[in-house]
Amino acid sequence: MKQHCDDLEPLIEAIADGSHVPAAEDAAHVASCARCGGAVERARSIENFLAMREVASPSASFTATVMTHVGREKWQTERVIDLGFNLAMAAGVAVILAGAAGLAWSLGFLTITIDTDTIVQLLNREAAGRVLSQVQTIAMSAVLLTMALVLWWWAEAARE
Repeated sequence: MKQHCDDLEPLIEAIADGSHVPAAEDAAHVASCARCGGAVERARSIENFLAMREVASPSASFTATVMTHVGREKWQTERVIDLGFNLAMAAGVAVILAGAAGLAWSLGFLTITIDTDTIVQLLNREAAGRVLSQVQTIAMSAVLLTMALVLWWWAEAARE
């Protein structure tokens, strides 16, 4: 019989408040068992006591206050995420600018004078290969940055 009592113990409160109708065998057990019957009666008396108590109602500004607090926490979380994203974008732009500056430096555009000999040297195959590799790096950086910006735009649009 102890096993049956252990099986019914989680259901005592539900039986007392009427949210669970026990099977005929369980009802017979509760009626014949002092332990289970007493537990149901105690739970019913607690339910009756709670039903007689006055229910506290929240203040008129409670919902607005809670929603303001939730909105503030959400905004702070988004602010941290946006800061991280903005730092990543700034790093991406810095990489692109550094690549463009490296390309301009290797081509001699960052010197004070540009003469025709420099332009002729640029047309050399070696210089063309060097330019091509740096242009590819800058182009890939620009593509990655563009993809990140599009992904960010998509995420912001989906959220609204």
